[in-house]
This record gives sequence, structure tokens and C-alpha cells, in this order.
Amino acid sequence: MEAIFVETDVPEPGNTRSITVNEQKVLLCNIDGEVFAIENSCTHARVLLSSGRLIGGEIECPVHGARFDVRTGAVMCPPARKGLQSFPVCVVDGGVEVRLSEESTPQ
Repeated sequence: MEAIFVETDVPEPGNTRSITVNEQKVLLCNIDGEVFAIENSCTHARVLLSSGRLIGGEIECPVHGARFDVRTGAVMCPPARKGLQSFPVCVVDGGVEVRLSEESTPQ
């Protein structure tokens, strides 16, 4: 599948931005100038991670404090046990391209 272009501002380093790509809620995370894309829903509490805190390279769920690595989607701190889907992302002029079909397996 081709990359899907989403017109949006890229988040500043240390920040996040939620977007929707073909009805999939995606969270863009900027870590030291590198942008990563993960699903925007905690696998434990099913709440939007965009309401949580970005701490280093991890996003923290605002409900129970589960943490996920934004680079890989891996669980870093319970109570979550299932990782997030991560998506290849490319920053382009005026937005981002996200590939939903090549999502990685949750870790």
C-alpha cells in the first residue's frame, strides 16, 4: 500500500500530535527531531494516549500509568501487557506520510 499523506503540523521535539489516517487514530511523537507514529489508544485502558505524557522516548497512559516505547510500541511499564502498533512515517513538506498496511506487530 502507498503512503497516505496527512496535512498536519509536525509536533515540536518532545511533543505529540494526534491525527486520523483512514479512520485509524495515530499519535505522532517527536523525539529529538525524529518523528514516530503509533496507535493512539492504550492497549490496557483503551483511552487516548494523546492525553498522556511523553517522557523521553516513552508515552505514558493517563489512566493507569502504563508506558510504551514510541519507537517500537513495546510495553515498558505495566499494567499494559500488549504493545502498540507502530507505523512507518515520513515527514514531507506540509505534513506526514503514514503507512498503515506495513504496521509492525505489537510487542
